[in-house]
Amino acid sequence: DLSAYMGSQFDHGLSWKDVEWLRSIWDGPVLVKGIQTVADAVLAVEHGVDAVVLSNHGGRQLDGAPAPFDLVPEVVDAVGGRTEVICDGGVRRGSDIVKAVAAGATATMGGRLFLYALAAAGEEGVDHVLELLRSGTERTMALVGASSVDELGAELLEWS
Repeated sequence: DLSAYMGSQFDHGLSWKDVEWLRSIWDGPVLVKGIQTVADAVLAVEHGVDAVVLSNHGGRQLDGAPAPFDLVPEVVDAVGGRTEVICDGGVRRGSDIVKAVAAGATATMGGRLFLYALAAAGEEGVDHVLELLRSGTERTMALVGASSVDELGAELLEWS
């Protein structure tokens, strides 16, 4: 069946030793995507990654997984500035970016918006989504009185 086939396509043997090996042969940045727990974020830092990407497959494969945004404050506290924390998923508008950064994320990622935009309107659709995110982020920052992302902090999350 399709589910069994898809499961057979994943390498279940990956481990933190693979991250160490990658770090030993690659001088560039190493990001680990798919972090869903504070413990794994800490392990990633201990294995020398430059960023952890909090993600959960958008509820497609693992519908009970925590939302990446909900993990941001705890992970940021646990890694103590030793690595970048990127929130992947759940970004639908500029205010979502502002909230993630206010919670402590270094950046956000997303794919669905761009995939739908590309399918609906090609490159112009992607450009339009980027502009909506940019203008929404700027507008939200202005409304909360922040002129820089450095001014975004957890106290802003009370309005979320």
